[in-house]
Amino acid sequence: MPDHDPNPWRGFVLGAVGSAAGVLAMHYYWQAASTVSGGDPRQQRDNLEPQALDSIALIGKHHEDGESSTAAMGRIAYRYIVGQEPESEETRTTLSYLVHWGYSMLMGGMYGAIRGHANVPDINGGLALGLGVWFFGDELTTPLLGLAKGPTAYPPALHAHACAAHVAYGLATSAATQMLSRLIGRDDATK
Repeated sequence: MPDHDPNPWRGFVLGAVGSAAGVLAMHYYWQAASTVSGGDPRQQRDNLEPQALDSIALIGKHHEDGESSTAAMGRIAYRYIVGQEPESEETRTTLSYLVHWGYSMLMGGMYGAIRGHANVPDINGGLALGLGVWFFGDELTTPLLGLAKGPTAYPPALHAHACAAHVAYGLATSAATQMLSRLIGRDDATK
């Protein structure tokens, strides 16, 4: 049974840093999926008829057509801070990456803060992190906030790919966080 770390802030920092491995794992998952399927699964769309759950936004649509949820959030934050829409595609892309990395680091940090000492790889924790971020973040929160379309607007294969990409993120974040904990002696100190 994992012991609780007496310093959750240190765990937060370790998890946030460890999430870099998770983001890279997710990136390489999408790269591999694109190679195997002959194109980026995120860009492939079925000719789906409109369905009842194509939009589940509670506060209106806040994404533009073809815009990812991270790009929408970056654009909205930029407009709020600067007072105008980002003009260049390069700025929009950078904002999307910043939101993706920031959110990933926040989720990794929360994982690191609550994870306990473990002598074996924390596979369960990594799976819970990846599946939780996928379901509660990707599948539920972003469509409810109008940052993405609803669940029936995307083909089932894309949901499966997104789930697998987030599992890769969770497992890599977990492994990197545990490795960092051992390197700085956190796990040894809690025995």
